[in-house]
Amino acid sequence: MASHPQSPRRWIAALLWRSYWGMATAMVVASLPLVALLLRLDSTGASQALTRIGWPFDFSAHTAETLASALATIYGALVTLYFSISLLVLTLAAGNLGVRLIDRWISRRTTRITLGLLLAGLSWAILALLAVDPEHGQAARLTITTLALATVPLLCWLSYALHDLGRTIHIDTAITALGKDAAADAQPFDDAVETGRAPDWDKGVAIRARQEGYVEVVALPLLTRLAAKGGGLIRIETEVGAHVMAGDLLATAIGCDRHACDDAVEAFAIGDFRSASQGAVFYVRLLVEIAARALSAAVNDFYTARACVDALGPVMVAHGRLPQGALWLHDDDGAERVLVRGDRFRGLFDAPLHALRQSAASYPAVATRLLEVYRRVLARDLEPAAAELIAQHLDILREHALGHAETATDRDAIRNAAQA
Repeated sequence: MASHPQSPRRWIAALLWRSYWGMATAMVVASLPLVALLLRLDSTGASQALTRIGWPFDFSAHTAETLASALATIYGALVTLYFSISLLVLTLAAGNLGVRLIDRWISRRTTRITLGLLLAGLSWAILALLAVDPEHGQAARLTITTLALATVPLLCWLSYALHDLGRTIHIDTAITALGKDAAADAQPFDDAVETGRAPDWDKGVAIRARQEGYVEVVALPLLTRLAAKGGGLIRIETEVGAHVMAGDLLATAIGCDRHACDDAVEAFAIGDFRSASQGAVFYVRLLVEIAARALSAAVNDFYTARACVDALGPVMVAHGRLPQGALWLHDDDGAERVLVRGDRFRGLFDAPLHALRQSAASYPAVATRLLEVYRRVLARDLEPAAAELIAQHLDILREHALGHAETATDRDAIRNAAQA
């Protein structure tokens, strides 16, 4: 379980900000004061001042209306084009690689900035068009000229954005990024210790889920403050990524009043589906899903599966080096308040590696690669609990793969890959 400093409310805000429309909406809203300022300057003499500069700024009000209409049409077409290309590319990629990658792709900053720039430009052009009045000589030259000049670098940016979109959905790029993000999520708990009190948790009060869904975030600092406020203790009973139903146990509290227990429920953000906010829990399962899909009869792309296996190696090393025992988190006064249960490595990797084995065992090229990765991971300095789990998976995969191997050559390759 990773330590998430944000509260569930900040997690929801982050989801909105990383959404396909969140940043675009913010950029459109932010552009309105700028357009209002330019229109104000136009109305106070800036538009007439441009006519004294001469060509190309001395266009008439009728020309301004035509230019503003053309800019609105251009930006409308660019918005439609970019959205259509994004939708087409993501639909094709999702069919081959997995629908759960879509959230990751559309949350890329370049994609969201591009959409925001195009929509802001479209809003700008529409407002400029409304401000033009040929009958009264109102041309809004400064507003229209500024937008026209800004369109030139925007077209260059759009070329880069389309290239970035194409590279983003490239499967090797996605796999590499998932592996790096999963490894980066291996952050130790700050100021946590493995020794602490030994309370009688059987006498504690159960903190239960109020709804069904996946645990997206466990706000550990919030739990620590709540426990410290009532002078009590809290033990976390679930983990990020786990599926819970209404009434399932989330945590156990000792010495906390009813209000603190009610507030503690809010520290567990529960979503309707798995998402990237879960961190390594989501990334590891997504890598396994991509590998399993690649090994299916419909795709039959074992090179993609091998790339996923390669990406999982550094992730296992990064998380395997973290302490695996139960950890106590302290409040600001140094008192032990929240107990995080141990064996986090098993919760993160056990089920996904079993699923990966079921798909890889019948493919000697992938099974041998996974065995090699297990062997290389075991050569690192891991926590004993993590090393024991990897060794178990190595033995199970070796026997499973040998049972599926059809030639002596494949059986020898499997044995050699499993040898230390």
